[in-house]
Order: sequence, then C-alpha cells, then structure tokens
Amino acid sequence: MFKKVLIATDLSEASIAMVKRVGEVPGVREVILFHVRTSAASIPADGPIRRMQELVLRQGFSVEVVIAENDGTTVTGRILRAATETGADLIAMGVRNQGLLRNLLGRNVAATVLRDARTHVLVVPQPAEGRPLLFSRLLVPTDLTALAPEVRSLLEFPAGDGTAVLLHVVEPGRAGTEPEATGRLSALHNDLTLPAGRKLRALVRTGPPARTICAVAEEIGASAIIIPRMDRRDAAGSISLGLVAAGVVECVRPPVLVLAVPIHLAVETRELRSEEFALAEEIWVDYHELKADLKTDRIFGVFAGEFLVSVARCRRHPDGCEVDGVFTPVRFRGKGYARRAMDALVEACQHDTLYMHSVRNLVDFYGEYGFISIPESDLPPTIRARYAFALGEMEGANVQPMRRAAGWFRR
Repeated sequence: MFKKVLIATDLSEASIAMVKRVGEVPGVREVILFHVRTSAASIPADGPIRRMQELVLRQGFSVEVVIAENDGTTVTGRILRAATETGADLIAMGVRNQGLLRNLLGRNVAATVLRDARTHVLVVPQPAEGRPLLFSRLLVPTDLTALAPEVRSLLEFPAGDGTAVLLHVVEPGRAGTEPEATGRLSALHNDLTLPAGRKLRALVRTGPPARTICAVAEEIGASAIIIPRMDRRDAAGSISLGLVAAGVVECVRPPVLVLAVPIHLAVETRELRSEEFALAEEIWVDYHELKADLKTDRIFGVFAGEFLVSVARCRRHPDGCEVDGVFTPVRFRGKGYARRAMDALVEACQHDTLYMHSVRNLVDFYGEYGFISIPESDLPPTIRARYAFALGEMEGANVQPMRRAAGWFRR
C-alpha cells in the first residue's frame, strides 16, 4: 500500500508523535525523515532527528534521514519535490492540532502541502497516546462511484477488530435519492473482500457534505477519515484540492488521509436538448441570472463527465441572431471550455449573420471566430435595444458591438 513514507518533520513533538505511529500505516517498509533547514544553524547529532531515527528503527523499518539546505524555495516546495524525487508513496505530517489546517490559503506548511500535493497525504494531530490505531476505525465518504483501488486496499487491509463506515451524503434538496443511495452503497459493500474481523456498514445522511462528514466522524469516533483529493465535479475544474476535501480538512478532528486518486472525465461538446435548458440556467445564476427561452434559443454546452461546465447561447430575434450567455463558472475555468462552447455554436450557426455585445477584454477572443467590431448603430434594433440603458455610450458600459458575417466555420 504505502511502502515508502516520507515524514516531513519540523523537529517538533508533533512530528515525533507522527514517527511513533508510522508503523500503523498499511504496508510501510521504508521511512524517509525529511527536514528543511531554514537557517544555517547545525542540528545536534543527539537531537530530535536522532530520536526519530531510533523510533523508526525500533518499529522494524529502514530509515533514511534527509536534511534539505535552504535554497531559497519554499518549505512546501522542497517537501513536494522530495516526495517526487524519492518516489514516496505517502507524505505524512504531524500537527499540534487540526486547527492549524483551518486556513488552507495561509502559510501553514501542513495546509499548503495538503493543498498542493500530487501524492497521498496523511495528517495526524498530536497527541498519539490513547488513540485507536490509525486505520482501525475508518470513515470513508463516497460519491457512489466505484471505489478507487487505494480505498479498496485500505478497507481490505487486515485490521484485527477494525470497523469502517461507508458514508454517502445527500445534499439538501435531493432528499428523494436516499433509497437509491442505500442500494448503491450496499453494492459497493458487497463488492469488497473484507479481512477477518473487519466490520463494515453503510450510512446515508442528508446535509452539507463537509460538515456532515465531520459530524459523522465525531459520532462514530473515527480513527481516520479517508477522502479523495477531489470528486468528479472538482476534477472537471482546475482547483488542486476539492471543495469537500478542503471543507473536511478544515473541520475534522481525527487524522485525515487525502488520497490523490486520478479521475478521468470524458469531455463532450454538443447542443443542449430542451429538457436540459434548466442546466444552463443553473450555470447562469452567477451570470446575470439569464433565463432560457425554448422558442428562440439554441444553447451549446460542454460536459465534463455528467457535469455541464460551460455554455454559449444563440438567440434568434425578429431582426437577427445574437450570441450571448457565453459563461464558464470560476471553478471550471482554465481548461478551454468556453472556446469549445463557442466552436460548437459558431459551427452550428455559421449560415446566419451573428451579432453580439462583447466585453472589451474579449474582443480579440471573438475576433478569432470572425467577429468584427461595429458601431452601435449597425446593430439590428431589437438587439441594440438590449443595451438601451447605456444611452449610446457602449464604451462607458465596457461593451463593444460585434458582427460575424454568415460564412463557413470549422475549428
């Protein structure tokens, strides 16, 4: 499972507590004690590093001590680079308390490693004494898709009298899905080959996902929470740590294992069917709360997996066709989705002259599709009327009228 574990240590008692528990990590064979020197001060041979090295050896594992010199890069950057260069399967960190992780955008090293890592990360709060074995009482949130191999391995790892809970959280407003979720959880359960002594139960709750996961962790006395770095919706975007995982890290008290599980989503671009127009309106909530019209609109969308991530609309007015509603929510930006939506729209509507009101910083973008800037007076009256509030001062409204002549287009 986690054969090579890199323990990032700042020589604190919290780091020593992590070292004491490294033997509880499934499959560990080799430990790297990694310390970043932030000053020129020397480290005594009989100091904390030597103590941690002896603790690892007593647990029966080989150990390598790496002291990284200050090279001007961040501590987090050096930890992540070391994990890559050494081929570590897991980065493990001890923290004085989980409250240190509450600001994932702050400068706390554990928090930034969690946020930016591309490998599995285990964070264990101090103290270690009196706590159950790390992987003896697991809480495993799931979105009901097939369990990742890493999750299966942890659940199927011999655990003595260990227990585990598979949890699915139904978001508010979707209460009717509990029976279906229960059935799918049972199927996931039945697909596992549990070791002797491992008890597994399925649990469905309704509520905000992160807060509900943290509440259930307290309720069952979880020894650790196993959660993927991101779910399928997060994978469609460009964030490094998913919204649910980030929320759990900020509120949970027991140790948390954040798994860097790859998620591959098929990306499809197509025209929306009429029954899918409501999906576009959900996207447009943050974009002037636009509404779709079945009689006049053609809407083109980009789907990453089952999620609509970007849209573009062509609306037929009595005197011309207008392109608007080109929008990608912030969390999905940076992946070229808006360009794909526009490609589909212009290709489908290329036989019509198209008009639009472009924000000025996107004039060059739309120019790639053959749109040219025109005076406001050249807009068809019904399209021009949409910006009547500007009183003829389009520039002051940061808007540039544009037109694309009917003609062939294919990306």
